[in-house]
Amino acid sequence: MASSLVELNALLDSFVPLSKKVSMAEIEVREKEADALEKILARVWMVMPFLHDCHIINRRKLVPTGDNSGFAISNRLAFFDDGPHLFRSFVVEQWGTDSPAFEINDNRGISCNEAIQTYGFDVICAGLAEMLKCQCNVDVEYSNLQTRIKNIDSLLQVLEYRAELEPLLGKRITPEGERLLAEGKP
Repeated sequence: MASSLVELNALLDSFVPLSKKVSMAEIEVREKEADALEKILARVWMVMPFLHDCHIINRRKLVPTGDNSGFAISNRLAFFDDGPHLFRSFVVEQWGTDSPAFEINDNRGISCNEAIQTYGFDVICAGLAEMLKCQCNVDVEYSNLQTRIKNIDSLLQVLEYRAELEPLLGKRITPEGERLLAEGKP
C-alpha cells in the first residue's frame, strides 16, 4: 500500500503542473485568437464599411409546450458598422393562446475574448465568411452602377450639346433632330 501511495503522490505531483500548463495554454490561445479576431473585424470593417447589423451567428430554437404555445430562444452575434465591434443578443420568448406572452431581451456589446469563449473562434470565422459570401451581390451592384454612370454621362452629353445648339438655331430642336442627336449625328 505504501508503494501505491508513493506512486499516487508522484502522479499528482506531475499532474498538477501539467493542468496548470494546459490552463495557461488555453488562456494564451484565447488571447491570441481574440487579437486575431480584432484584426479580422477591423479588416472586414474597412473592406465592407456599408455593413450594418450583420448577423455572424444566428441560433434560434423553438420549444413547443402545447398545441398553440411554446418558447423560443435566440442567441445572435452581430457585427456593427459604427466601428469594428461585436454585439450579442439573447432573447427568450413565450407565446401561446392559453397563457400571456412575454419576451426577455439581453443585448450588449461583447469583446472578442468573450465572443470566443461563448461561440468559439472557428465558428465566428465561419460566420464572418458566410456573411461576406452573402455580400457577393456587391459585384453585380457595382456593375449596375457603372452602367448607370455610362448612361447618365451619355444623357448629359446630349443635353449639353442640345443646350449649345438651341441658341445657335434660335428655335427648339425637333423630335427628328433629337433622334439624330441621340444617335450622335449632328
